[in-house]
Amino acid sequence: MKADGASAAIAAGVLALPFAIIFALLLLHIEPPLGPLESMLKGEVDQPNVLGSAIVFAAWLLSVVALVFAVAPIVRGVRAGRGIAANPLNLLAAGVISALVVSFVAGIVVDQYPCWVGVPNCD
Repeated sequence: MKADGASAAIAAGVLALPFAIIFALLLLHIEPPLGPLESMLKGEVDQPNVLGSAIVFAAWLLSVVALVFAVAPIVRGVRAGRGIAANPLNLLAAGVISALVVSFVAGIVVDQYPCWVGVPNCD
């Protein structure tokens, strides 16, 4: 059973929504109240802060899956000879999700680049 373009775009949007929300909160420097997870996310227990990183990584992986969902109808349309703009909703969703993923990765690279080149006290 094939999904049409609109349902693939909706699925991509739903899958990318957690990452978009987390990324927006990180950009705006907003820390949402998380109740019982607060101590684990802030590293107040004896463990390192892996839960927060796991949540962001899982949301990022969902956005990559959403990108695949959004691009699949576009690729099928191009192979069928309809052109890249045959599914404008999927094209828009793929562009937005790509921008989110690229800006997140670029932010990590910009943040960590001084450490990679050996700048002392880069933390």
